[in-house]
Amino acid sequence: MFGYVRPHPADLYVREYEFYKAAYCGLCRAMRKETGQLSRLTLSYDLLLLALVRMLYLPVDDPTLIRSRRRRCIAHPLRRRPMLETNPALDYAARVSALLSYYKVRDDRVDARGFRRLLAAAATPVVACARRRADLPALDRLIRESLDRLAELEADDAASVDEPAEVFGGMLGEVFAWDLPPRDAVVARAFGRGLGRFIYVADAAEDYPEDVRRDRYNPYRRVCGDRAWTDADRASVRTALLLELSGVERAMNLLPREGRDALIHLIENTVCEGIPRRLDSFLPAVDPADAAPDSADDPPSAASVDDPA
Repeated sequence: MFGYVRPHPADLYVREYEFYKAAYCGLCRAMRKETGQLSRLTLSYDLLLLALVRMLYLPVDDPTLIRSRRRRCIAHPLRRRPMLETNPALDYAARVSALLSYYKVRDDRVDARGFRRLLAAAATPVVACARRRADLPALDRLIRESLDRLAELEADDAASVDEPAEVFGGMLGEVFAWDLPPRDAVVARAFGRGLGRFIYVADAAEDYPEDVRRDRYNPYRRVCGDRAWTDADRASVRTALLLELSGVERAMNLLPREGRDALIHLIENTVCEGIPRRLDSFLPAVDPADAAPDSADDPPSAASVDDPA
């Protein structure tokens, strides 16, 4: 799931981008505090969006919860950099990062080959220790059950893109909503669910050529019969992915905004600018005339596809 969720710095004010970098450093420091020094090796920009969304639910009348301080760190020892002080949102994102990193490494030990499998085996003690320190047993169980369900769908060679996407989206929705008051949890859950669905479908679309070559599971393989995608296929998948992203945008518009302008702009920039540009890297927009189907084959749908048989 990692690698899809970043902002587009060119459309940010300087102070907003500086805040984003300070939050990234703050997440790194929170990981050291919550899950151990070595867990910082798994630091990812993707989990920073979770921290930013959760910061929206911190009390606005307490400015000490979101403040920065110039510090040195092991990665930047010569010059002090602004870093957010740890707060409940950063701490929670750090603990979730430990859980997701553990299960990513677990999957790599099973699915990866060669150097990646060796790297996953070497990383297992580190991520296992971080997982224990995260101390979120109920959320850990939910993530494990969701990923086990995904593994079952893969083992059954599920032909529907929608079913595994919904499992992953449901899991990420619970991650965003975890331990929030019920009214707040509804919007956070919808945001996370839409984001999770997008990430799963985007990952499947990007990996499709390699999964065909390596004979690995991909929901599009049952739909497309391992054929190379035409421009019409790519346009269909891209359209469906943008529809998934529109659901994230609708939930984003319901997030609390009062007194959190910088946070909201960063989240909007990531969802509306950063993620679509990441999509362009492997599914660029094509001219509608060029996307017309060349044969009677129907292009694959990324939203919900039944077994053509």
